Formats: sequence, structure tokens, C-alpha cells
Amino acid sequence: MTSVPLTDRYIIAARLKGYLNKHEESVALLTEALAQEPGSARLLRFRGHRRISIGDYAGAIEDLRAAADQLPGVEDEYEMYQPEVEKDVVSLILGRPEQVRPQHLTDTMAARNPDVLDRYNTTLHAGIWYHLGVAQYLIGDFEGCLSSFRAAEESSRHQEGIVASQDWQYMALRRLGRPAEAEEVLDRFRAISLVQEDHLVGYEGRMQLYTGDVTPDQLWAMCDGNDLKTVTQGYGLGNWYYHEGDIDKAREVFDGVLRTGVTHAFAYLAVKSEYANNPDFASAASAATTKEN
Repeated sequence: MTSVPLTDRYIIAARLKGYLNKHEESVALLTEALAQEPGSARLLRFRGHRRISIGDYAGAIEDLRAAADQLPGVEDEYEMYQPEVEKDVVSLILGRPEQVRPQHLTDTMAARNPDVLDRYNTTLHAGIWYHLGVAQYLIGDFEGCLSSFRAAEESSRHQEGIVASQDWQYMALRRLGRPAEAEEVLDRFRAISLVQEDHLVGYEGRMQLYTGDVTPDQLWAMCDGNDLKTVTQGYGLGNWYYHEGDIDKAREVFDGVLRTGVTHAFAYLAVKSEYANNPDFASAASAATTKEN
């Protein structure tokens, strides 16, 4: 019988816990795995991601920086998205390990069988750099996150990873008051021939707002009642209003993001970070605290 490696089973289980919004349990599983395979870049990548989900940004940066430091000696590999991982969870539960696909398809493996690549949507290297950038952004390290997101953009092999990395760079550069560099990011986005895919959550729309290709109303219409898209689009739209000097409108949009309750989304966490750390939203933070009490 085909055997699924223990590390892969830990990652599948941890990812399932993440999909169920049990992020602390996901972190615990990955910590257990790291005790058996200390320093694994792959395990650190996933634990760093879930540490962001629970608000442990310092821990996430520690994990992801340790993983990033290893990348020059680690072959890149492809990773699946949720729909494929869920299928493998079912296969494991039903005792069908031979149906579990390679969770981490290395470049060498992919070269031998390129037909399987349509199952995979991101890579280890891009995932490490991207999540490191997110954690840095969320603590307000806009300067530090730029190199991480640029590395994520350069190592991404699919549209969503490239565009998402560009989006965070653009936002960070606007916060740093460097509009000329922000425009250079938009120029790189304009060079992309966009394709529509079912799993996309909204970074393309945000970037089209920044370039002026869509209006705020058109961006909201793209959400189509999907909470995750509303969160993702909402943070970008709120930031756009903020950069335009309309703090009240930005606050209104950010409040809408928080009402979705999609607490694990990076855009949701970014709004929480704004309200906690940005003095321009101090009154919004006070109001949110009052409501919680």
C-alpha cells in the first residue's frame, strides 16, 4: 500500500484545521511536527501562516524568516489550494492513500510529469516570502515588507500570487509616501494579461481600482455577496479612500469589512491593525472597543 509521508499528513491535518477556523489547533499540530523535523522550511512556512491567523505576528515573522533563510538551498515546490487538499483529506479518512496526490511537487518531479501542474496554484518559495511580507505589513513595517513582497512577486508562477504581491507593495509604498515607486508597481501590473479564475478573491480588482480602470462602485459590485471577496476588496477600497484623504469614508468601508466576521482573512486582520495602530482611526478603535464591551 502507498504510504503518505508523516510530514505531509501533518500538513494536510493542519491545513484542514485552518479551513475550519481552528487556527490555534493548526499551529499546535505544526509545532508537534517541527519537534520531529526541526527547522523544516515547509513546516515553518505553514506554521508562520497560521500564526498570522491567530495574531502572533512576531512568531510568524520568526518562523517565516527562518524558512526564508534556507531558500537558497531548498528546491522550490508546488502547493495545492483548498479544494484539492480537501479531496486528499477524504482519501486519507477512507483509507485510500494511493489517491493522495503529492502535496509538495518539486520542480524536478514536475519536469517529469508537467501534466499534473494544473492541480497546483502556488509554490513554497512564493508562499514563504508572501506570508513574511504580510506579517511585516501587519506590524506596520512597511519598509521591511517591500523586499519580502518583491521576492514573492518574482518567485510566483501564477497570476494571483504576482498580483497580490504587487498589491501589498503598492499599499506599503503609498503609506511610505513614495508615489513614484508605487506607480512603477502599477506599471508591472498593467503589463499582465489578466485571466479570470474561480478561486480569485479580489486582488486584481483592487489593482484595477488603483490604476483607475474600475470605479469604487464597480469594485464593490465585483464582491457579488461573497464575504471573502468583500473583505479583500474592502481593505483595498478603504485604503484607496484613505490615500485620497477621505478618512470618514475609509472608516465606513473598514467597518463593513469587520462586519463580515471573516476573522482569518489577511484583509480583516489589516483593518484590525489599522484601528489598533493608525492614529487617524483612533476614534474607530475606541468605538470598536465600546461595542465589544
